[in-house]
Amino acid sequence: MDQKTEVSGIYKVGEGVLINKDNDALKIYKHKKFKERRIDEIQNDVLSLKDDIAEIKQLLKGLSR
Repeated sequence: MDQKTEVSGIYKVGEGVLINKDNDALKIYKHKKFKERRIDEIQNDVLSLKDDIAEIKQLLKGLSR
């Protein structure tokens, strides 16, 4: 049998085993992690584009000589 703890949504199901049944908090956490990963991906894409643009500029400078 699950024992409720002093923390909302947390239940003790065995010796030293805690379960979080707060689905709303889990959804918020997953959404936050998704946004953080997406921001990291966008930052990496921007850095890659900057490198590509710098390379294109170098190639264009070489063609104009």
